[in-house]
Formats: sequence, C-alpha cells, structure tokens
Amino acid sequence: MMEIDYINIKNFRQYRNVRIEFSRSPSKNFTIIQGVNGAGKTNLLNAITWCLFGEELHVDSKYKGLPIVNTTTLNESNSDIFEVEVEIQFIENDGNKMVVTRCKHYKKGKEENLVEVPSPHSLTVMQQRGRDWIGPIYGDDAQYIIDNRIPPSIEEYFFFDGERMDDYFKENTGRDIKNAVFQISQLDLFEKLIEHLTARKNDFLKTARELSPRAEELREYIELHTRSLQTDKCILEELLQKKSEAERFEKEFSDKLRNSSLEYIQQLEEQREALIQDIENIDNDIAEIEETRLKLLRSNMPIILSYNALLKTKNLIEGRKEAGQIPPPYRTIFIESLLKKGKCICGSDISGKDEYSTIRRKKVETYLTESQLSEKSNEIIAANTLIRKMMESTNDFQEKIIELNRKIRRSQELKAEKEKKLSKINQEISQSNVENIKLWEKEREKYSKEKERLIGDIAKQQTQIDRRERMIKAFNSELNQELKKERKHKSLLELLALCDEGIKCACEVRDRIMKRIKDEIEKKTSEQFLTLIWKKDTYKGVCIDDEYNISVPHVSGREGLGTLSAGERQVCALSFMAALNSVSGFDVPIIIDTPLARISSEPSQSIARNLPNYLKGKQVTLLVTEKEYSPEVKQELSASVGKTYIIGVIEKEYGNLAEVKTIQ
Repeated sequence: MMEIDYINIKNFRQYRNVRIEFSRSPSKNFTIIQGVNGAGKTNLLNAITWCLFGEELHVDSKYKGLPIVNTTTLNESNSDIFEVEVEIQFIENDGNKMVVTRCKHYKKGKEENLVEVPSPHSLTVMQQRGRDWIGPIYGDDAQYIIDNRIPPSIEEYFFFDGERMDDYFKENTGRDIKNAVFQISQLDLFEKLIEHLTARKNDFLKTARELSPRAEELREYIELHTRSLQTDKCILEELLQKKSEAERFEKEFSDKLRNSSLEYIQQLEEQREALIQDIENIDNDIAEIEETRLKLLRSNMPIILSYNALLKTKNLIEGRKEAGQIPPPYRTIFIESLLKKGKCICGSDISGKDEYSTIRRKKVETYLTESQLSEKSNEIIAANTLIRKMMESTNDFQEKIIELNRKIRRSQELKAEKEKKLSKINQEISQSNVENIKLWEKEREKYSKEKERLIGDIAKQQTQIDRRERMIKAFNSELNQELKKERKHKSLLELLALCDEGIKCACEVRDRIMKRIKDEIEKKTSEQFLTLIWKKDTYKGVCIDDEYNISVPHVSGREGLGTLSAGERQVCALSFMAALNSVSGFDVPIIIDTPLARISSEPSQSIARNLPNYLKGKQVTLLVTEKEYSPEVKQELSASVGKTYIIGVIEKEYGNLAEVKTIQ
C-alpha cells in the first residue's frame, strides 16, 4: 500500500510554509485536519492534486482563474523571484520512498502584475530502491510514474469532496461509473492484453509467405474490417458520451423544475418523473414478456413445423406394434443359426438342397428380413415415447402464446395511457406563464429529444459493430479452412489458434471478474447504506445493474433515488465510494473533504462509528469543520485517529494565511 508520509507546501494559496505529517499506523490509520470554512481545507486537497497532476481538481468556483501564489509572499517579494512548491513523500508497502515535487517560479512585474518565470524542471520524482535512490526523474517520465500509481481519470474516487457526493449520482451516469470501476479494478489490463494478442495475430498473418490467392484475399478482408471495427467502436464511444451528456443536462433541467418555487410546477415535475419511471418499467416488462414469447416459439416451432411428419411416424410405429411386428417374435441371431445348420426348429430340412427344402428355407428367410427390420424395436419404442412427449408438449402452446400476447397488449395499452398523461404534463409545463419555467422546460425537452435521437444512433452503430464482428469471425473461419489445405501452414495455424485461445480466455476471465466485482460492490454498498441510513425501514437497499445504473428501491417497490434527501444521497455515495475502494486494484490513500457536511448529528455518529471498518487497511485523511468533528464524532473515531491538526487563520493585509497546528 502506498501512504503519504508528509507534505511540504510553500507559497501555495493560503499556505506560506507548512509541513503536515500523516498518520501511518495500521491501527490508527486516520488523520484529522480541522478548520473553519475558508481556512484552506479544500486548498490542501488541491495542493495534493496540483503536485501530482499539475491541476487543482477540486478548486472552488471563486478561485477559478486566480493564480495559485500566496498573495502575502507576492506583495512582499518586490521584484525578487519566488517559488511555489509542493512536495509529497510517499512510502510504499515495501518501505521504499517516492518523493514528488512540483514547483513554479514567479516574480512581480513592473506594473505590479504576476509574471511566471520559466522553470527548468517543474515536476521531479525521486524513487528509493533499497539503499539507492533513482532520479531525479523529470517531466513526462515523472508524470508517467505518478499516473501509473494514481490515474488522474479516477483520482476523485480517492480524493473526493464530501459536499459534492450529494450530486455524485446526478453528475455521473451508469456508463461513467462503469468506466471508473473498470479502471479502478485495473480490468483495462485485460483490454491491453486482448489488443496485444489481436495485433500479434495480424502480424503473423502479414508476415506469412506463400499464401494462396484466396487466403491472401481473406487476410486483407480481415485487416480491413478490423480497422473499420476500431473506427466503429470509437464512433460508438462518442455517441455514448454524447448520450451521457444529454441525460445529464436533461436531469439538470428536470431538477430545476422540480425544485422550482412554484408548487404546481413541482407537483407536475414529480408526476412527470413518476410517469417516466412507470413507462420505463412497462418497457422492461414488455421486453421480458417478448423474450419469454421468443423462447417459447424457439422451443416449440421445430415440433410444430414437423408435426405432420412426427404424427405419421408415430402412427407407423404403433401400427407395427399392433401387427405384432414390434417387438419381433424371433431374434435375428436365432433365425441365422437355423439357416446355418439347415434344419428348422421342427426338424424339417431347410438346407435348400432340394425343391421342398428350398421352399421351406425361403419361408424362414422372410422371418429373417422381418426380424432385421424390427431388431431395433427397443430404440423404435423409445423413439415413439419421445415423439409422443414432444407432441404433447405443444398441447398448451396456443394458450400460452395467446396469454403472452394478451399481456403485451395490456402493457402497451397501459403505456399508451401513461404516455398520454405525460404528454399533457409536458404541455402544461411548456405553456407556463413563468419565463424561467418555460426556458427550463424548453431546454429539458431539447436534451430529451437529443437523448432519444442518440439512442437510435447508438442502436444502429451497435448493429453495425455486431455485423462487422460476425463478418470478421466468418472470414477467420474460412481463412483457417484455407490454410489447412496446405501442410506448410501448420505452424502458422498453431500460432493463430494460440492467439485466439488467449483472446477467448482473456475475455472470459475479464467478464467473470467484472461480474464478481459488480456483485461485491452492490452487496457492500447496500449493506453500508442500510447501516448508515436513519430511515432503516424505508428502503430495501441499493441495487446496481450490469450497466452500473444505481437504484434505491423504496419498500413500496418504487424507485427512491430521486427522492432521497441531500444527506441520504451523500450517505449513498459515501457507501458506494467505500465499497469501490474495498475492491480497488490501487492501494492509494483516501482523502475526504467535509465528509459529514450535510448530515445531521445522529447519522454522523453512525458514519464515524462504521467508517474505519469500511475503509479498513486504507490510510484515511478527513478534512472537517468543528461542527462536523463534534465531541460525539470525535469519540467514535478516537480509536482510529493517529494525528489531528487544526488549521488556524492569520489575517494579513493582502490576504489570509493558514497556520497548521498539531493537536495530537
């Protein structure tokens, strides 16, 4: 596990010259940094992300555009060059250290403006390996080392703002969350393996010599369609991203309407959301019934289409049975023995040596023909039983199909009725006399239509991808058959087979792990949410589908995520983050800014009591206000806290300074 040992901050926003050491004890893995609002807690988090990634990823909107320099240092510098620097030392689980330092140089210009002075190396990494140190490593190479340990695209899952967790499920779609889980679980390594094996397979084909004209043609087709498939997938990814954005904006304007000061608009928006959810549920029900109907058709249609042939066969077998031909009166081996001896069971000569014995022999031979025809009587009788069962299995087919069709019609009628109500609500909101309401509804409708258009485009693009994948598969199959025609391609076939088997195994393992991780995250999120929530009998838990869409079913069966309070949403997001970290493939410190800001007293104590268990084995830093870190919360966390700091505020003429004091 990688832990933060210390951070040195020099001239970064409120921090003029500060050093903070973090608790690294396994039993006391929490560090508490307490300060009033505006003291610099969030800027401490930003100092960490700036040092690691060169960006303040949690900057407050009031600071956007402002320089990162400490204003007091700037005004006292005259024309001297001064340095903004953040240095973080990490200690890895093998005891080796890594020091990351990012700095920028500035000076005051002639017109009192801030001028950045070029720095030879803004980012430096030093790595310890036993007694030796590697480095300094600069620039892109240094950034590569950092990004491998803490990918910037998923840093928000380790360094996160508690107040923003309220909006987490609003701002992130299931696809966004699924992509994040994919990276956090390091399943992208499987994608890289699959890409590598596919590339090697293509390389083997490219370098193959003396291919037949048809094999060469197939190789070119595969290469062409593989490139086109990659392009198709990129287009699909863009469409999915645009759909996510449209959904996000649609939800944003729906929330504005729901939170409108006009009560009747609020009611209409709530009704609309309920109707949209109902229509979605009906669509799911229809899809499920249609799938059941399709399965019923698939299982019964072969029997129905061959019914006349089956009936004829059944009648033929039963006719033979009634005639006594099945089972046969004599065994074939017995009749053959009589013919070989030339003597019948009654003692008559059937050798065929004279006219009379020949007549008798021919009569016995007819029994032989009949016995051979009916020799497989046991199998024929068993087949007849199977045919009878197959025919009987379709007896209620018509009734089942009629009932399923009736259910689909009822669902479609119910959907049409709800869509009519939805259309009426849309019209009422759009015809509102309040300008903001009309504007919000217009924007919501625009993004809703955009989303629907994109859903259609995504379906078409997915169909194109599926078609192209089938073509590539068919070409590969034909190419293998073509190569098998000549022995000289035996080694090439073995290499291609090895690549195919590797790709197949990688896909299977990736999918199994992804399913296991999803189930584990869902289970832990639900358990933690129900433990922390104060309305324990109101919700069933938290559900996560295969596309990582989050739902919180109410005990009534209705979806409850949209009606959770700000505090409940924060608890839900915190439960999800803790579950995600427990299955993470990255051993990264966790820093949470204002984790209890929107949560009342009693639930805060429950969170404080359970958080150490949820984040067991992780180094955790909480940036809290005095209100959040109440005596009760402090008592609950006391067994896990190794270091405590308070950020004080020193007022200066040109801006406040942060003063960090150790309490424990």
